[in-house]
Amino acid sequence: MNTEHLKSEIESVFSYVKKPRGLDLSFHKDECHQCGYLREDLDQYQEMELPPEGIREIHQEMSCLSPQGWRWALPSYLRYCVTEEAVRSQNEAEFLIYNLAPGEEYQADTRKRLSALNEQQIACLEHFLEWCQVHSYWGQYCSKEISEGIAFLSTVRA
Repeated sequence: MNTEHLKSEIESVFSYVKKPRGLDLSFHKDECHQCGYLREDLDQYQEMELPPEGIREIHQEMSCLSPQGWRWALPSYLRYCVTEEAVRSQNEAEFLIYNLAPGEEYQADTRKRLSALNEQQIACLEHFLEWCQVHSYWGQYCSKEISEGIAFLSTVRA
């Protein structure tokens, strides 16, 4: 999977969508302070496209996003992860890899978070991980997590 092919696939299957409103944005509702803080931090971003600053707000908090929140964030997040800026930064792609390779105890919640995505979008996430697998940095630094993520996503599509 080369970068240009992946960029094209992301453009094709991940259209921008409206940001979910209020509690629809977060995975947990009122009882979770962490989700509440993330909702507050994301209040300033109302557009369908999330800028790099917004991606930096969520990269460590993806588990706080609802399925609709993931559907809103991923088009921007994936496009960003394949830019030169993201390759230099490394944080955003790394945390996405971790989120797509959940431990067994977190797989049910991760399946719920991915439930608003269609089969083509799940396949594109697999292709993103395959791209990471052959990337000069990610392929070595996160090889175990990438393999686990590919295996996990294949069960999500099944």
